Amino acid sequence: MSDIFRGTTPTIIATVEMDLTGYTCYLAIGKKANQATVVVSNDQMSMEVDEGVSILAFTLTQEQTLSLPAGDLQMQLRITDRGVALASEWVGISVGAIIQDGVIEDVVN
Repeated sequence: MSDIFRGTTPTIIATVEMDLTGYTCYLAIGKKANQATVVVSNDQMSMEVDEGVSILAFTLTQEQTLSLPAGDLQMQLRITDRGVALASEWVGISVGAIIQDGVIEDVVN
């Protein structure tokens, strides 16, 4: 089973054991090191902080997921605030193919 599918608008949740209020956050997805296909930041993220734990929700667009190749990819979270930069371990993610390629739109009758 795939974690996400190309051409969809999934929300990827990351839980971080620190308060990330004020941090700039980047979620990168790609095949291997230095080859990020998609990078999303705070403008596509919502965050909740509870007792020092941050829950980040990054929502990808259809265009972003269509740019991903189907198959096994890697994902990494990087954060920065006032010159301090941190990175997570890589996390494997499976991207599923779709039958109808391209962006789909609502059709109003």
